[in-house]
Amino acid sequence: MISLDWICGQCAFIYAFNKIKPAVIVDKLIEAVVDVLVPGKGAGESNWFWRNLRSLERDSDRISKELDIRQELRNWDREFPFFHHELIVRYAAGFLASAVAVAAFGQVRSLFSSSKRSRY
Repeated sequence: MISLDWICGQCAFIYAFNKIKPAVIVDKLIEAVVDVLVPGKGAGESNWFWRNLRSLERDSDRISKELDIRQELRNWDREFPFFHHELIVRYAAGFLASAVAVAAFGQVRSLFSSSKRSRY
């Protein structure tokens, strides 16, 4: 027998899988990874020349790291065409939406079932 929470989870998965924009999420993830991997401000920034020079170095490091990550993603897609990185993002969003929908449905159902029991 198919339960209502299973149907709710499946509907949430399908909706999230189709509505998600993986390119936006991948861009945000790459931005976050680059922020972690590229060091921030360091020593030697006492005057405007060194601050601007360090800023240029940091920006070039960020761009280089981002291009490396994107190249690795392209290599992954060529090596595993059946498991494209955007498909992974879609599945992850679908599973997350399904889990949240099932948990929310269970909470709402328990609220209504416990309120019925407390009346009698």
